[in-house]
Amino acid sequence: MNTLETAYKILKNLESAKDVEYMGTLISPEHLNVSDEEWFMVMKNLLEEGHIRGVDISKNVLGETKVDIEEARITLKGVQYLHENSAMQKFMRIATNVITIGSSIK
Repeated sequence: MNTLETAYKILKNLESAKDVEYMGTLISPEHLNVSDEEWFMVMKNLLEEGHIRGVDISKNVLGETKVDIEEARITLKGVQYLHENSAMQKFMRIATNVITIGSSIK
């Protein structure tokens, strides 16, 4: 899975499951089937870009990174990003189908 897919799935899960008590079950690296390193990088970027909130990234005394996602929520900016990319994905699928049909007609 690439970085954009991971980010999209995290945002989609956060948007669609507003009533889940613990968001970590929906956006954990295990649930998304991605490596811890990729997941951390995506979470950090989503947080820095303002697409999510309620995520706490810290280091313990051993220098290990800890990510608390218990209060993770999608922001309005995250919802906007999600919907813009959903529309773009639909457009790309339609454009790909048109190109495929056009090339098979020749």
